Amino acid sequence: MEWRRGDAPQLLVLPRAGEGWTRLSVRLTGSADNADEVRAANDGLEQPLTGIRVRVPWVLLRPELRVACARALFPRDWRGAGGWEHQILAPWGGDGESWWELAEWFCGDGSNYPALRDANPALGLYPAPGSHVLIPASVLLPEFRRLTPEAPPAPEVRAAALEPTPAPTATLVPARAAAKTPRPIATQAPSAAGDALEYRDREAVYRLRQGEALYSAVVVRFTGQLHAADVNATAKELAKRSGIADVTAIPVGYPVRIPFDLLLPEFLPAGHPRRLSWEREKEELAAVKRVIRAANLDGIHIILDAGHGGGDTGAVVGGVWESTYVYDVMNRVKRVLEEQTKATVWVTVRDASLPKRKDERDILPPSRDQQLLVDPPYDLADSSTGVHLRWILGNSLLERLKRQKVNPERVAFVSIHADSLHPAVRGLMVYVPARSLRSSRAPFTRAGYPCREVRTMKAPRYPESFRSRSEALSSQLGESIVRAAEQSSVPVHPYQPVRASVLRGGSRWVPAVLRYSTVPTAVLIEICNLNNEQDRELLLSWRFREKLAHAIAAGLAEGFSH
Repeated sequence: MEWRRGDAPQLLVLPRAGEGWTRLSVRLTGSADNADEVRAANDGLEQPLTGIRVRVPWVLLRPELRVACARALFPRDWRGAGGWEHQILAPWGGDGESWWELAEWFCGDGSNYPALRDANPALGLYPAPGSHVLIPASVLLPEFRRLTPEAPPAPEVRAAALEPTPAPTATLVPARAAAKTPRPIATQAPSAAGDALEYRDREAVYRLRQGEALYSAVVVRFTGQLHAADVNATAKELAKRSGIADVTAIPVGYPVRIPFDLLLPEFLPAGHPRRLSWEREKEELAAVKRVIRAANLDGIHIILDAGHGGGDTGAVVGGVWESTYVYDVMNRVKRVLEEQTKATVWVTVRDASLPKRKDERDILPPSRDQQLLVDPPYDLADSSTGVHLRWILGNSLLERLKRQKVNPERVAFVSIHADSLHPAVRGLMVYVPARSLRSSRAPFTRAGYPCREVRTMKAPRYPESFRSRSEALSSQLGESIVRAAEQSSVPVHPYQPVRASVLRGGSRWVPAVLRYSTVPTAVLIEICNLNNEQDRELLLSWRFREKLAHAIAAGLAEGFSH
């Protein structure tokens, strides 16, 4: 077996004499239909090479062969009465397997990881090598579930299984990928986030794979940057640092050098101070549990907000106004929640020029008629005033509900937007409020906002305990929304789809509607990237906007049911 962190395991096998991709696929995967995928996993070679092992991805293997590989990789594992009993071994060396990875390999879907965490409450967010994990039979892949329960392995096997595993050898790169030969690189333990990075003094190296680009596969993925100017500037810097003359023609396997100060903390080497701080923060947030459980959102209040509006169109790309389309999505979410759940729905904005019924138009007319529903209504003539009045209105609604004896944790604030990022970026993302980027109080002045809500509310304060709990609860809801979007085939940003801050121009910040909200659970959903042509085309379909609304509603329901 060969296993690179961040990839599923791959079986390395020698082709038989005269065996092409089709016959090899039938033998190892059980179907000739997988021949193209097996060939693609081997750099698209016309035929397997004699005497050279070929790679067959784990997900394509015949079920019984997948079980055999799992037993070979994890000799301490066995089929127990309650499910698959697994020992964390880190077969690539370094950090142990993550919950998502275990769910992906043994359950067929990484989104099943909550069931694994629930079955192993004593383990933390990152189980250490040697930890024992139960993977419940109810979520196991059929080939693991139908195995007969057996006795644990003998003690000598257990001891051998806990010995350090040598790091895997590098994947062979086709001759056509060789350009300039770089000097040798010292490889350390892979990052916790599961990506094959190599490290040397104060920089990481990533080797581009087939079909990957510098912008999306390196800059967006490893630095977290999304905005066009930032991504382009960083790509230029990395190209210069790595000796790349043409970013559109980088050979497969070429080493791209990334300085540590640009890396997200989860991609830094184990033991790096910034990564250790990130891991501690994640552990602390993972320990916070939602105490509210509500079947089908019974007793839950959802405050829906559509970004921008009036004189503030938001992003405008190809004639598509962000404010118009996010308002349509907000209306659809409201209708779905009211028709299919027991939630009480509040909205912050209205547009009298758009129909309240289900709208089956693909292209919507631009509208500046949105009003913010403070008392008296505000026409959104000034974008800065509109932004602040949104959180003021949301906080005022929360105070009203608290006077009615509603638990604040039964309330969620959901602001819907569409982003304008680098064209290579696509898919839904969710922002939540980072506790470290929120102050203890809001910049509150009554004179600036002439409405009843301002006159009657106290200046909001945000104690440290509130900020921590708010980030944790908001993150849990954000993850539920992302899972529901993925299950509904709504495009989702592939790297860090739930983020606690916006990164732009080298600075991190939390949007004001989240930063100053007193609602404990508050999320901002970027439903797509208007600068990405595929995303924009999808948004111009009412059927997609309807599917998106159902996905968001399902994510809200899931978020309050666990």
